[in-house]
Amino acid sequence: MTRVRRPVSEYGRRQTILSRSLARDIVSRAMKPGLFLFAMGVAFAQSPPPEPHEAHEGPGAFEAEFVASDIFRSATYLQPLWRRLKFEGEYFGGTETDVGFTGASWTFAVRDLKLSPACGVLFGSNRFATTPAVSFRWEYEHAWFVTQGLIVQGFRETPVFREEESEPASFVRPTISDGNHLSARWRRLTVGGTWEYIHFREGDEWKGGGRLAVRLFSRVSAILYVFGPGRAEWRGGILIHPSKD
Repeated sequence: MTRVRRPVSEYGRRQTILSRSLARDIVSRAMKPGLFLFAMGVAFAQSPPPEPHEAHEGPGAFEAEFVASDIFRSATYLQPLWRRLKFEGEYFGGTETDVGFTGASWTFAVRDLKLSPACGVLFGSNRFATTPAVSFRWEYEHAWFVTQGLIVQGFRETPVFREEESEPASFVRPTISDGNHLSARWRRLTVGGTWEYIHFREGDEWKGGGRLAVRLFSRVSAILYVFGPGRAEWRGGILIHPSKD
């Protein structure tokens, strides 16, 4: 059966033209925001990426180290407080005198180099004179090369006693440099040379030797020192550090 096409009236033709015009207007208006967003996306993609923001350390990103031998003990605790501000606690113990340092540091970072000056108080036992003190800590790590170190300097003089004497033999301004090393890192191992300087007892005491750290977990390593000269002094302990994953 053949359908007979009816002629379109003038009114119908006008309605068709109006409908098409209205549809084009609606599509045009709808596409304008899309074109705008598309243009913005293209511009954003072609612009250089923003510089990455520094990841601030949270309270859980603390660092700690404890090592000991039969004649010496040392401990370190670093607690992030706010941005690059940290609380620092240090302990150095010998056969006769225990010395501690507490203070606050601010870290300046230049690429792979971190410098952390601090102000605080140095105190101890065996009539050690409590004194204002400053410390300076450095850390540099690039590829396989690692170096770290610490210097603590007191301002007041403290008495130095000889064995079995009650009167001080002399007075010194205490200086302690501990945990210094130049090392190479390979996978879980970090091996290198180490040195320290102790100046709150009679005479100046320099020691040097080797350092070995073995990463056990992401944030935990076992650490071993051997110092000379003279009788070899072995120190072992544990190190909690930022994640190495």
